[in-house]
Amino acid sequence: MHMIPKEMQACIDACLNCYQMCFGMAMTHCLEEGGEHVKPKHFRAMIACADMCRNSTQMMLMNSPLAKQMCTLCAEACETCAKECDPIPDMKECADECRRCAEECRRMSGRKMAA
Repeated sequence: MHMIPKEMQACIDACLNCYQMCFGMAMTHCLEEGGEHVKPKHFRAMIACADMCRNSTQMMLMNSPLAKQMCTLCAEACETCAKECDPIPDMKECADECRRCAEECRRMSGRKMAA
């Protein structure tokens, strides 16, 4: 079996955790809560984050030469989602998961953390 470098595995794990959090929360908690949880900007940010996390994982697992670029974009999507979740009191866990994933994706892509 192909050995995955430790740095890449950490990013894959973070992406999968973030995907599960964002997609799961969007499709259950947010849809059930309604109101600010399903405002288009917030809901789109959650789904975009989940999709970017899933796609980044796939690119890393296939050892694509585009994986680092995908991780850069994933970090941006995760930060956007975190900022959308921050003002909603019961979305802190999601925002925190997004920030963890953004950090791992930036590490994987070789990009510095946002200021």
